[in-house]
Amino acid sequence: MNSGVKDTAAYRIIRQITDHTWGSDVEYSDEDVVMLCRGFSRRGGSWESLMSGDMGSIVQLEAAIDDMVGTRKLEEAQSEGR
Repeated sequence: MNSGVKDTAAYRIIRQITDHTWGSDVEYSDEDVVMLCRGFSRRGGSWESLMSGDMGSIVQLEAAIDDMVGTRKLEEAQSEGR
């Protein structure tokens, strides 16, 4: 059985940062993970540098996650009339 991007190291890292920052209730589709990876790359992030412990890359990935989750939460709040 192929689980798509959820079997990748990128997903596990994204999940770990999300759980720590936003909580485990945030869900990602495969498309969301691909968009996060693209956003990370557009910010100049490098998976190789991140895996080597480069703090700049970690900060860039955290910013990409914060942008996506923050926007999603704002849209949810607006649709609920808050």
